[in-house]
Amino acid sequence: MKSFAYRFFISVLLLSLSSCKNGPAIQALFTDQSPRDEYVRSLRKQKLLETDAVQTWMLAGESALTDSLIISLPFREDGVFPEGGQRTFSYQFTLPAGRRLEAQLLSPDSLYFLDLFRIQENGKTQRIGYVSPKNEIITYETTEDIPLVLRIQVPLEQPAKEFSLRLTTQPLLQFPVAGKSSQHIISFWGAARDGGARSHEGIDVSAPRGTPLLAAVSGLITNAGVNNLGGNVISLSSDRLNISLYYAHLDQQLVQSGQQVQVGDTLGTVGNTGNAITTAPHLHFGIYRRSSGPVNPLAFVESSQLPAATVTKRLGDTLRTREATPLFSSLPPSKVTRQRLPKNSIVWVEASTKGYYRVSTPDGVRGYVLATSMQLPEKRLNRRRLSTDVFFRRNWESVTEDTLKTGTPVDILGIASSYEFIRLSDGRKGWIQPFSE
Repeated sequence: MKSFAYRFFISVLLLSLSSCKNGPAIQALFTDQSPRDEYVRSLRKQKLLETDAVQTWMLAGESALTDSLIISLPFREDGVFPEGGQRTFSYQFTLPAGRRLEAQLLSPDSLYFLDLFRIQENGKTQRIGYVSPKNEIITYETTEDIPLVLRIQVPLEQPAKEFSLRLTTQPLLQFPVAGKSSQHIISFWGAARDGGARSHEGIDVSAPRGTPLLAAVSGLITNAGVNNLGGNVISLSSDRLNISLYYAHLDQQLVQSGQQVQVGDTLGTVGNTGNAITTAPHLHFGIYRRSSGPVNPLAFVESSQLPAATVTKRLGDTLRTREATPLFSSLPPSKVTRQRLPKNSIVWVEASTKGYYRVSTPDGVRGYVLATSMQLPEKRLNRRRLSTDVFFRRNWESVTEDTLKTGTPVDILGIASSYEFIRLSDGRKGWIQPFSE
């Protein structure tokens, strides 16, 4: 189990921000506000909202909603929340019509905020779900294609922790033929019919004559009749969703118009009536959106599997490109890249998925690279002695730690912007700016 009531509601919002000089205790923890809202509210109460660190954190949360990596579903990413640095991640994806999203972040003993947003027609985002003490998995379903953004943000002062993000989708409907699955579909949406005069507005499922046909959703039988194309047909209007289901070519109809049915009830049996009289028995299954007509039923009934776990031995490591390497903003990669990393560029590994690493460059650009394009920066590229004093930093974001004197020997391990990643004779690694020589 993930979290003992979501880590006791972010450890009572980080113990009321460590009581912050005996400030007021956090109130109204369990309201309609999200845990992130409550966290920001507590920062405001403690008069910390205007500090540079909090303002940077707030801005990162807002910027993430318009600068997301683009992924496809289902999706799994195993990663690490870094110490300091960029601690806000976001992913944009489309939830297909007919699917139910389940978003879960597994990170034992970790504190985080997970929020789901819908991208509206005007491009603005509207929050539609979040992880809370009561709901540790975000669920959202749709009968239309919906663009979404998922944001992960870590509270201030959170130590480095590993995590596994899992975005799965499930069909909204039960499969309509007993004992069958999408593997038994023999004709798909859009296939030519009548010599190309029309296209197939549904899917056909092969099954022996007499196989039970099931109510894929609870609702009202609006028609149990006969027509030329479908033969014996049944129409079922969903109680909950804005769709009607159409079953055709039945051998027997076992329900009547006006009858209320529950998901899984038997409606009839497979046959080949209507214009299917010369074909093997099968079900023609269609879905009609009440406002816009027929839609492809496949996503409404097709099962899917979460991608397998990925190799995570390099999480948190500093790596170097073997060659000039594209930094992708999407998975699967598109032809448009975020940027092209020169050979020997230094990056930090934040996560891994499907043979790719999600990395961050020292100057804050994030994206995906092929895992095989990276290597540990252990073998030096060259060695030289400094021709002047230079400042040395162990970490990119840290203040100057030391001044290296003229003549100091350094191993050059990689590059980033105008800086070099080096190793000193005592084994320390860090950054210098050679242009300061």
